Parts: sequence; C-alpha cells; structure tokens
Amino acid sequence: MSSQKVQRLGFKYKVITIALAVGSILVLLVPIKNFKPLQSAAKYLLGASVISFVTTRSALRDALDEIESTESAHRDVVQGFEKEISILKDDKGLLSVQIDDLMTQIDELKLDAKEQLDELKTCQQALKNTLTFNRETAQRLVEECYQVGMRKTVCHVESLYRNYTECGADLAKIKQEIEVKKERFSNLIDQYNTIESFDDLLDVGLDLQEKILTQTIELRCKAQSIVISYLLTLVEDAIPYSSFEDYIESVKLLASDRITEAEDLRQSDLRGIADDFTTVIENHKNRYANDIGEAILTARQAVEQLELSRYELEEALSRLSEAQKPLQFNGGSSVANVGNSISTYYYNRYGFYLDALHWEDTELGFKVVYSIRRNPGLPENELTADNSMEQVTAHTNALHGTEPKWEFNRQFSQLSLIVQLRRPTKVKVDELPRGVRKASEFLKIVKNWRRVRITGGSESGKSPTAENVICAILQQTPGDCDFYDPMHDSVKNHRSIPSVGTSHPDSVQGLKDYQRKMQDAPTDRLYLAWFDEIDTTLDQNSKSASDLKAVLKQSSHKNSGLVITGQNANVRNLKGGFDRSDMNNFVCLHIGDNYRDAIANSHLSEHERSTLMKTGDAMTEYCALKNEESGFDHTDPSAYRFALVLEPNKKGYFMILPEFGEYVWQPTEPTEAIDTEPTKSVTNPNCPTCGSDSRKNGLLKTVTPPQQRYKCKSTECGREFV
Repeated sequence: MSSQKVQRLGFKYKVITIALAVGSILVLLVPIKNFKPLQSAAKYLLGASVISFVTTRSALRDALDEIESTESAHRDVVQGFEKEISILKDDKGLLSVQIDDLMTQIDELKLDAKEQLDELKTCQQALKNTLTFNRETAQRLVEECYQVGMRKTVCHVESLYRNYTECGADLAKIKQEIEVKKERFSNLIDQYNTIESFDDLLDVGLDLQEKILTQTIELRCKAQSIVISYLLTLVEDAIPYSSFEDYIESVKLLASDRITEAEDLRQSDLRGIADDFTTVIENHKNRYANDIGEAILTARQAVEQLELSRYELEEALSRLSEAQKPLQFNGGSSVANVGNSISTYYYNRYGFYLDALHWEDTELGFKVVYSIRRNPGLPENELTADNSMEQVTAHTNALHGTEPKWEFNRQFSQLSLIVQLRRPTKVKVDELPRGVRKASEFLKIVKNWRRVRITGGSESGKSPTAENVICAILQQTPGDCDFYDPMHDSVKNHRSIPSVGTSHPDSVQGLKDYQRKMQDAPTDRLYLAWFDEIDTTLDQNSKSASDLKAVLKQSSHKNSGLVITGQNANVRNLKGGFDRSDMNNFVCLHIGDNYRDAIANSHLSEHERSTLMKTGDAMTEYCALKNEESGFDHTDPSAYRFALVLEPNKKGYFMILPEFGEYVWQPTEPTEAIDTEPTKSVTNPNCPTCGSDSRKNGLLKTVTPPQQRYKCKSTECGREFV
C-alpha cells in the first residue's frame, strides 16, 4: 500500500470520527426530550470518538512513516542493483579483454616453447659435432639454463599470485611444485657435475637443459590457466544474458569503431612483440654460438694446463698447505719452541692462526706475542675452551700453582701469552733500585736542559714537574719564560709561573709567535716557552702541527728553549703526523706508568728495554709503598713520584721527582754579571705550633705575589700555614 492511499483512508476515517463526535455533542447539549435516553450513550460515543481520533492519527502517522521508510529502502535497493549492474557491465568488458590477452600470452608461450625447443635441438646437434668441450663450461651452461628458466617461472607465478589473490590457493600449489622442481633439478645438476665422460657430459647436459625449459614453461602455462579459469567463472552467468541482450545490441553499434581501433592496436602490438621476440632469439643464438666458441677455447687451454707434471702440482699443493699454517718462531731456544708448539696446538684443534711476532724474557718468566690479524674478532672464551689452558700449561712448563695468562691488544691485533716460571722476589722498600737518580740531584740534572717534553697521565703531576724544571733551569741560567696555560682555572693548579695565554687559541697563536720572540730575545738571556696540554691543543687545531714542527727544529739554533707537556707518551698519537724522529733533540720525561708506552715505542735495544722495564716496575712498587707508609695520596704535593728520562745520545734512566713547588718562580732582571752558582732550594720551615717538619701544600693565589702554603707533617697537629 502506498503512502497516498494510506493518507486518503486516514482522511475518511477522521471525517467519520469527527461526525460521530459532533453528533454526540448535539445529543448532550440540545434540550430535546427524545435525546435524553441517548445522552448516556452519547457520552461514551463522544469519548470513544475522541480516543479513536487521537489513536488513529498517531497510528496513521506511524504507518505513513513506515511506508515512507520502506519506499526509501526500496528505492536504495533498486539504485544499488542498477549501480551493481553497471559495474558488472564494465567488469565484464574488462574481463573479456583480460581473457583475450591471457589467451594471446598462452599462444606466445607455446610459440616460445616450440621455437626454443627447435633452437635447443639445433644447438644439441652443434654441440655433438664439437670435438673438444670444457667440463666447467658445460656445467655453467646447464646452471645458467636452470637459473634463467626457474627465475622466469618464479617471477611469472609470483606476479599472478599478487595480482589475482582469489587464485592464491591454487597458485600456492604451483609454487610448491616449483620448489619440488628446484630440489629435483638441483639434485640432477649435482649428479651432472660428477660426470667425467665427455660423451655423457654432452648428452646428459643437453637432455637436462631440454627438461628444464619444457617443465618450467609447463608450470607457467599451468599457472596462467588457473587465472584464466577463474576469470571465466566470473564472466559466465555473472549476470543473466537476458537482462543485457538489448543493452549489448545497442553497445555493439556504438563500439564498432572502438573494436576496430582496438584490433588495429592489438595487431600492432603483436607485430611489435613478434619483432622483439625475433630480436631476442637472434641475440640468444649469437650468445650461444659465442659460448660454444669460448668453451672450445677454454677446453684447449685446460688440456694444455693438464700437461704440467703431477710432481710440480703436488709440490705446489704442499707449499700452499705449509703457507696456510701459522707463522713460526725461528731459532732453537726453548721459548721459541714453546711458542711454536702452542700455535700448532690451537691450529690443529681449533683452526686458529696464531702467527709468531716475538718473545721476550720477563722478571718472572717469559712472554710470547702472536698476531691474530688472520682471525679477527677472536674471543677470549674460545682460547680457554675445553681443557685448552691445561694443555697450554703443560706445553709451557709453567710454575706449579700458576696458569699462563692471555692478554689481548685489539689496537694492534696482537695476543700475548704471559708465563710465570719462578717466584717474585720481594723489593726492599727503603732502597732505590740501582741507577735511579735522587730528587736531590734534580738541579744538577736539569741545568743544561733546553728542549723538554713531559708526558704523564691525568693527575700524574706533569705540570708541576714542568714548573720545577723551568724554575730550576732559570735559577742557574738567567732568562724569561712565556707560559701558555689552557687549564689556568684548574682546581689542581700548583703553578706559580704567570701565564701569557689562558686558552688553546692563545697556545695556537703562541706557536706562531715563538719564532719571532726567539729571534728578538737577547743573546745573553735564555728565552723559554712552555706549552701545557699540547696534545689537546693539537686535537682542536690540527693545522698548528706545522707550527709546532717548525718550533721543534729551530729552537736549538738560538739561546732559547721549549717545554711541552701532554698525556701521550707515543709521539705518533699527536695529531698532525708526528714521528719519533721529531723529538730526537728533546729530553723526554715520562712520569709514572707512561714509562711502559715510552719504552715499547722507543728505538732502544731489546736488552735496554727489558732492563728499563724491570727498573720501572720496581719504581712503581717502591713509590706505592713509600706513599702508603707516609699516608700520602697520589695527588698530594709531597707524594713520591718517579719518571723515565730519555736524553739524546744517552742511556735512559729513572729519577725521583721533587715535590710540587720545590722550585718557585723567581723573576730576575737582566744584569751585566751572571752568577753561575746554582741557587739552592729553601728548606721548608718548621711548624709554628709544634715545631715539627712541614711539607709544601700549594700556592696561596689570593694575595699578590702568590705565597707558598705549608702543612705540618705531624698527624696529631696537621696545621696549615703560610
């Protein structure tokens, strides 16, 4: 029922209801005797009319709304069907075009297969006529045929799998077949690679190529057929033919011109594809002919090479095998034999290359150093796996109760084995090792120093030591000093020499100004320049390396001197391409543990290195025990410190360094007569409280000029005073 019919029916019902209501009102209101018996019924009829009018109106409104919503839904459904029919019409046309294209591709694949099989037969005949053939070339041709055919098949099937997801299940089976084919052909190729007979090599190889081409094309056609079948199911009975018969007839008239154009375009594309295919076939034939020619040439060269004698081949293999083994130590010493046996053990058991570098005697035994560049990233746990350390201990005959120790040097790709053969001897704390210079000899030692390089780690005291050196020199030789102090605001500042530069840029400029100041300095007064933290200055300004090199070379030609301080003992670590020869005319003072790197990177003989290393180890223990006995921290100005001294054309030696501030800056004015008598250091004053000895405790810089601070050595007093 439509909404208009419902409205007309509702109107009629309302008229009747209103008429009944009006009649009931007349019966109730008009005073007619004949209506009095009906007044009671008229009341009920009036109420019913009113109720019926209200309910009918609401019901009619609801019914009208429902009918309108139904009509709207019906219209939407009709429009949806019409739109879907339009879409299906378009899809049908597109699917028809796709089916035609796929059928064309199948025909082309069949033609491709036929032409390739014909070409393969031609090539088979050509190969059979070949008298000599190289085995490696035949194997390569078969492998290339397999790789190209399988690659095309995988790409084709993967493309269909991505574009037609609805065929995923069936195409997945094709992909499984491809994997089976891969495994099968891989096995066949492996079997083919073991063939030795020339005739079998040709026949089996050509037959295998024919199988690869045929079966890969079959897989591609099979996958294409799955997609075509799916597209046909979409077209067949997708929409009843009767619904589109009139529409198709009208479309035929409109599409005749487009069909003609499409046919012309298709014919043009087919001709282009045919031309391209012809070109590909010609290129393939030419490449195949070239491969055959190269195979023949390679086979001839192989025959010529096989004419080498078996003895020469075996000798070359033997030399190659020996060259692959780890490098061995020369000589018949026991340590060399031990080092060779250990490298042979790790090579035979784990395949590690421990190439011999050098070995040296140590205070308690010996150390063997190997290069591990041929097996980078070698972890320590692999060296100690299984019972390897027990085997190494047995090889080295290490001291009972000790075990050899491996140490890595990742920077130089080196591995060291340290072996202990004897017990360490106790060092007498109260006795300096033989040949060590005392701090009381400091003035005499540094008197003629002019070019000094001081190195040391953080908090080793290199800057206070540099000040002691400069003040001791100038106490004996009148002169001046320009001090460049990038760390002038350091909390560890114990220096009394006034600075002329307080930043790294000031030091850079100071290196440039040094030559001019050196030329302008009086010949009767010594001019010194001190550059603190020189390695950090070069790190931030590597171009200043050329200025520093010029200063190093020219400072010895005038009455001038140069002092540089830094952390690196190895001069090659300075930015700017420095070498050890750049410091040949310098006194090198290496404080604390820096003696190790200095000795390792020096030009000293092995005997000199070993002797200095033993003395340095003894000095380390001596100073540590002395500081512990006196209660000194390593940063304490009075703590015991030592340094390795390497002077030009002299043997290296160790010396005890004086306390911080032992020699204080005392500026001097030029005088006609120069007192060459060295000025002795002032004895520390006694404590004004208890009278005990005191030690220096840095400078008080809040007053001008700065004053020396002292601290009582008595643990009970400990008073600080100026």
